[in-house]
Amino acid sequence: MSSDTAMRLSDDERWEATRVLDAAVADGRITWEEHAERSELVWSARTKGELDPVLRDLGPAKGATEPSQDVVATFSKIISTPENTREVHANATFGAVILNLSAMRPGEQISVIADSFCGKIALYVPTDAVVIDDGTVALGKRKVFGTSEGRGGPVVRIGGKITMGNIKVFRSAGPAW
Repeated sequence: MSSDTAMRLSDDERWEATRVLDAAVADGRITWEEHAERSELVWSARTKGELDPVLRDLGPAKGATEPSQDVVATFSKIISTPENTREVHANATFGAVILNLSAMRPGEQISVIADSFCGKIALYVPTDAVVIDDGTVALGKRKVFGTSEGRGGPVVRIGGKITMGNIKVFRSAGPAW
């Protein structure tokens, strides 16, 4: 095994690999079932050598350069439904950001960088979404309501820092404004 294939993977490299899988299923090169199987292998891979066989026949992701979307609320409230992006930067300063992600389909993935200072961020995700909250909080609250109904749903990874505010994730078919 060469030294490059023995290198440990970072989460960013795993996210990039899932973008390749997303592009392959969108192009019809693999099925949703194969996407789910390969996604499990990507997230369980420890080294680049373990990841290579999962992606070798797919090539690079066409949509890997999709821009991120910024949603900023300062002393205000913004309701947004992000589309055609893999990453959303939500920032609430003495305000509220509400992101409607309830239309996500199985296999889709999005990363939400949620930063708040004395503000509120609310996410609405599908009932089968897998929510991974890696963010931090200082004098505030982070809460994911409900449990995932199963495997194979969309993946929402949340990061960022909440300071004297909160972030809440609701599982539903969509928000009732």
